[in-house]
Amino acid sequence: MRVLVALLAVATVNAFAPQANTMSSRQVSTTTTALNAYVPDGLSASEWAKKQADEKAKQDANKKKFPKGKAFISMGKWLETLEGKQSFKGEKFSGSGHTYAKNKFSSKEEYDASKGKK
Repeated sequence: MRVLVALLAVATVNAFAPQANTMSSRQVSTTTTALNAYVPDGLSASEWAKKQADEKAKQDANKKKFPKGKAFISMGKWLETLEGKQSFKGEKFSGSGHTYAKNKFSSKEEYDASKGKK
């Protein structure tokens, strides 16, 4: 009975012991891999790469046309340009040089005509 208990104890201990490295005893075959890329039908890899580069350049050029954020001008520079645009008639002030928003219509009559008013 004691022998049976001892054999069971050894069997359970071996079940939880870490396995020995068996990779060194086996022959492992290695294979080479190749990286494949998407190329549409009818185009060669170089033609597809050129087309992608052209589209990327076009996107970059478009982003340069419409930059993100606001273009700021310093207060000092703005005041200098405002002073340059001011006009005087003798001692009297005749024009401020203030810049206005772009007008869509040059007169109220044009605006009324566009809205269908008389």
